[in-house]
Amino acid sequence: MNVSDEATMRSAEVHLNPTSAAPGDARRFIAELLEDHDALEQAKLIASELVTNAVQHGGRDAGHVTMVVSRESAPGRIRIEVSQASHDGFTFQDRKSGHLGLTGRGLLIVDSVASEWGVDSDTGSVWVVLG
Repeated sequence: MNVSDEATMRSAEVHLNPTSAAPGDARRFIAELLEDHDALEQAKLIASELVTNAVQHGGRDAGHVTMVVSRESAPGRIRIEVSQASHDGFTFQDRKSGHLGLTGRGLLIVDSVASEWGVDSDTGSVWVVLG
């Protein structure tokens, strides 16, 4: 874990191995950083969804998954960004909430919980703001 400005936790990052353990590791990282934050449960859910997507769609060959958590200057706002060491781009499949597939609802969850979110098509990272 790399923490910048430890006294106020302005920014922290973690590198996760792209395995099935990564989402749980991401939730624990968030829980340690944001234990006192009102949006803790939402942040853990978002982190889990984004890291799961990175592992499922990037795979082991794409390298480690990086998650950066930042407290924004506006009170109560948190930014979470997830990326993978290498990527082939990002493809968002716009699925309706009633589709019958076993997967594919992660970004629908992100969209319903986040204040704002987006994708950096150059880096393949997905970012979310809560609060």
